[in-house]
Amino acid sequence: MAPLAETLWTLEKRHWFDGGEFYQRRLDSGGELVIPYPADIQDRDAALRGLRPARQWEAVEMTDQTLQQEDDTVLLSYSIVAWRDCCSTPLRARCASTYLSDDGTWYRLSHERDVRDGDEAGEQVRMLRRKPRPASQLGAA
Repeated sequence: MAPLAETLWTLEKRHWFDGGEFYQRRLDSGGELVIPYPADIQDRDAALRGLRPARQWEAVEMTDQTLQQEDDTVLLSYSIVAWRDCCSTPLRARCASTYLSDDGTWYRLSHERDVRDGDEAGEQVRMLRRKPRPASQLGAA
């Protein structure tokens, strides 16, 4: 994997595990999210309010990953299956995130999540797990 692709996919994975901490560091001041819960477009401030405290994802599987670059802007798109320890059913979605380089630091401009139903037959996945955290650092569900 090319260094830029590795950097951006690492950032995208951090979003799933770090939630509000990720957005505090990497969501551009003009960035927006389109997610199903709450079902609305959220600007940076709303995203930060909505993610603190929040129970983050414990494991994710990313497939069908694509990266498209135009100058200092990159679009990542992928399918995800993600689990929280509080839920028996995983989230299955198709996602897209746009990143912009500001003097070599990559900031997320947008993220969209389209929830899907059912299993993908024959899907090859690689599971990523988050490092264990003390119970005192877990937020509300």
